[in-house]
Amino acid sequence: MEDWKITPDELIRLRESCLQCIRDGELYELRNDAKLRAVYSTQTYEEFKDIVDAAHLRPVTRSDKANAQTKNRLWNSTARD
Repeated sequence: MEDWKITPDELIRLRESCLQCIRDGELYELRNDAKLRAVYSTQTYEEFKDIVDAAHLRPVTRSDKANAQTKNRLWNSTARD
């Protein structure tokens, strides 16, 4: 039988692959929950699609706005003009 050895690079790739699978699963759950909520509360497909597409987004909090790193960021670039 061959001597199986796992290289550090393989471990890193395996870790990244596992983390990506976890992120994909979390996104799937978020979107699925949004679909189940939106199916009864929307009038058009566009509304439904917008809700599902935005399922992973979180509102900007007061602490986000007060954070020194993000304080000068333009939060709503479409409202600028």
